[in-house]
Amino acid sequence: MKAPPHAGPANLDPGDWAELRALGHAVEHPQGAMVLLQGSPSDAMLVIESGLVAVSASDESGHEVFLAFRRAGDLLGEFGFLDRRPRSAMVRAVAPTRCRVFPGPVLDRFLAAHPDASRALTTAIVAKMRAVTDRRVRYSRGRIGHRVVRVLLDHSTQFGRPLGGGPARRIDVPLSQTRIADLVGAKPRIVGAELSRLQELGLVDTGYRSTPRRLTVLDPGGLRRLTEADADDPPFGGPPDVAFMRHHPG
Repeated sequence: MKAPPHAGPANLDPGDWAELRALGHAVEHPQGAMVLLQGSPSDAMLVIESGLVAVSASDESGHEVFLAFRRAGDLLGEFGFLDRRPRSAMVRAVAPTRCRVFPGPVLDRFLAAHPDASRALTTAIVAKMRAVTDRRVRYSRGRIGHRVVRVLLDHSTQFGRPLGGGPARRIDVPLSQTRIADLVGAKPRIVGAELSRLQELGLVDTGYRSTPRRLTVLDPGGLRRLTEADADDPPFGGPPDVAFMRHHPG
């Protein structure tokens, strides 16, 4: 997934970003490398300059749960920077990734001297929290099939690449069956059955023949119509499930 070089937070003034960037240092992470470790000290905030990472968290039993992908321009570790508590999630590079690292004291001094940049950072964090809350609600509401559809639509919008001149969009991140299952609170085999059903309807391509394997949303409008169907007359997805709510750390 390509991105402009030295990408910074979208709402930060380019001049402020250039000044701030000079105060940090770059760290390159090969694919599969750990970027942040859950439970480690929150001694810095990071900005992804290029690449792609996956955010996950382990529960008390040690089971790892996928939470989100983050890409160029996104912040990492900002919640820990604000409250100085240990990292609440782990972050791994799923593609070669370059991060700009800003130690806490350096960032504190910069933000104190640049109130506009401080407000921009606060705005970015609030926007992220709103998006996280909205997603938690939508991914936990209704039938499993509808939850899966919402995940596909969100990721095709955020990470999709148009195919040809039609509406189809290839989801250009490794959104596996297991990761979807983590997001919607279902067993991977149930998610697999729903994806197969959507493929039979001609709405998605599960990507079995693509390398690397990537999901493709063939008919976004058709998927949206499924989620708008009457909940009492489900087009797919079986009986309603208890809402599944999960903490989503940054």
